Amino acid sequence: MGAALLLVLFVLVPDITPRPSGLPPVQLVRGLIVEVLPEVDPSTPNVRIEVVEGIEGGPATGDVVEGFLQGPNGLEARPEFVVGDEVIVNISTDPEAGFVAVNDRYRVPTLALLLGLFAFAVTVVGGWRGVRSLIALALTLAVIVRVVVPLILAGWDPAWVAIVAASGVTVATFLLTEGARRQTAAAALGTAISLILVAVLATLFDSLARFTPLRGSESAGFLLSLGSAEVDLGGLVLAAVIFGALGVLDDVTVTQAATVQELHESDPRVGRLGLAGRAMNVGRSHIAATVNTLVLAYVGASLPLIVLFAAGGQDPALVVSGEVVAVEVVRALVGSIGIVAAVPITTAIAVGLIGRRIPFLGAGTGTGHAPGWD
Repeated sequence: MGAALLLVLFVLVPDITPRPSGLPPVQLVRGLIVEVLPEVDPSTPNVRIEVVEGIEGGPATGDVVEGFLQGPNGLEARPEFVVGDEVIVNISTDPEAGFVAVNDRYRVPTLALLLGLFAFAVTVVGGWRGVRSLIALALTLAVIVRVVVPLILAGWDPAWVAIVAASGVTVATFLLTEGARRQTAAAALGTAISLILVAVLATLFDSLARFTPLRGSESAGFLLSLGSAEVDLGGLVLAAVIFGALGVLDDVTVTQAATVQELHESDPRVGRLGLAGRAMNVGRSHIAATVNTLVLAYVGASLPLIVLFAAGGQDPALVVSGEVVAVEVVRALVGSIGIVAAVPITTAIAVGLIGRRIPFLGAGTGTGHAPGWD
């Protein structure tokens, strides 16, 4: 209930995102194709679109405008649009240009259906804990959208914003999904320390690699073109590394802290050194799986680019040295180092908390249920 209330407060808080000084060069509008016109020549509009949601300084809701059929990549691989398709329309705000083009299909209903299936599956399989995990997920997204992004756009240091926000989200989600117990405190502390290590390493190797301000990102260049010069692009990359590592770190630290608690409860006579050794045996297996998972996630995101470079038949060492690839290598390896370090860090903290009474925290069990919640 507390997490749900916090989520509602995030929704009700006024948007703190800095407003642009002027209209962006291109605005996106939701539209409905009402007529596909014959293609006479490239300079003649070939579609009529009814505007579903109007914009300031542009067409109003219900207006019908003429434009050009394109796609996500322009005219290349243009989808087959038909009358009745809901689409996303690019409208130029330049009064001299006056360009209108269909950019892509409107897919929100399809994505909403998939989201509903995801929530249903999590609830059916996970039960009440699944519901709490969904609330935790919504809370995380709310923090990123309503706090992290606006503060970065306002000129705050992205790396520090990411560290503070990630640590706060970690504590809130751990309390929500795991309950107020010793292993929850151990997992939260282990995650926070590992995130700081990731931030330090990312800053160090970003400096040693001497990347350009754009860090090989087309999105960063587009951000500059919108006039967001106050955004620290280097810090933005570091923030992305921190949030990218956080998802796997949460899993590692929670599992490791729960492992320590379970081993202690199964044999309370084992000393702290023996308990740490047994927990590390489990942690080493976890490291092998999660590091591979993180690297594969980065490879999956960059696979088309890797295949493109391979098709060119260039020297792999030269390709890896290029900024576009090197940035991803730094992200993957720095995140992996943070995951490796999280296992001994969390183990040491969890072992140190065994047998100690902490105010407002229960001793906890390995079941993953907070006392009195179920």
